Amino acid sequence: MASKQPTIYDVAKLAGVSPTTVSRAINSPSMVNKERRARIMEAIEELQFVPKAEAVAKARQQLMKIAVIAPFFTETSFMERLKGIASILSSHHYELVIYSVQSSEGLKGYVDLLVGSKRVDGLISLCMKLEEQTIETLRNSAIPVCFVESEVEGFDSIVIRNAEGGRMAAEFLHKNGYRTPGYVGEASLRSYAAPSTEQRLEGYASFFLEKEIEVEKRNIWLGENLPDVSRSGILKLLDRPDRPDCIFASSDTLAIRTIQCAVQLGITVPDELGVVGFDDIEMAEFVNLTTIDQSLEDSGVQAAEMVLQRIKEPNRPVRKSLIDLKLIQRSSTEYL
Repeated sequence: MASKQPTIYDVAKLAGVSPTTVSRAINSPSMVNKERRARIMEAIEELQFVPKAEAVAKARQQLMKIAVIAPFFTETSFMERLKGIASILSSHHYELVIYSVQSSEGLKGYVDLLVGSKRVDGLISLCMKLEEQTIETLRNSAIPVCFVESEVEGFDSIVIRNAEGGRMAAEFLHKNGYRTPGYVGEASLRSYAAPSTEQRLEGYASFFLEKEIEVEKRNIWLGENLPDVSRSGILKLLDRPDRPDCIFASSDTLAIRTIQCAVQLGITVPDELGVVGFDDIEMAEFVNLTTIDQSLEDSGVQAAEMVLQRIKEPNRPVRKSLIDLKLIQRSSTEYL
């Protein structure tokens, strides 16, 4: 007769804890103290207990809810990406649950809550940079996860090649005669947010450096993307006789604000200042902004599709989708 497979109750008895604590140690390790967690892990190893991840995943499907966590919800780019996610989830009758992350502790708490309480069937992480302990919590759970703008080993991901986008903008500007490059971007002040701004600047600066042109520090503004704060920083950057002759902004909203500041200072765009953004939000076309299109809505569609497919096929190979970037030429830059 085949031996009986150990259960969570057997682990709990051997470790001297409740079955709930065992479940929490597996799914939300940060919620169990080290000593108790160590006893549980030893019991699991001794009994060779294997959590039935697929069974848990199937149970979660009944909830018909997908969570999205992101560090900023006021950005237009987020809303366009969310539009893509919502279009797929609604067509499959899934409810979208949004969590706004305000701190590293909040992010960790949300992940523990979602994993431990089985509140959702899957998770989409937008522009987040997770600590290794939080990643391990997700890795040890049965919840399907897709990362957007971050690559995490063992998880599905939608990859935005930010540095390549920066190089693309620099190559275009250099080709069209601009030789004093500037950069405007939202600094990644949040430790839990993906460093997209810095990656775009890195690619931008590296291309110009290859052409023996430095993006000087005095021609770079990095700060908080609040209207008054960014406007003040951009005005200071442009209100100089030796100002840059072109600006690459890390987002379309900052690029549009740069154009507004130029108009306020009497600087003509694109004759005296070329401006390139990043995102290609709907407003970009309205203001004739040259920008890097990163297919925001499509990346949201792909993320939702990956999570839903992972729910159906928990053991399928991990997938990575690289978003093709495209420069959209409009009248905010010269074209020679």
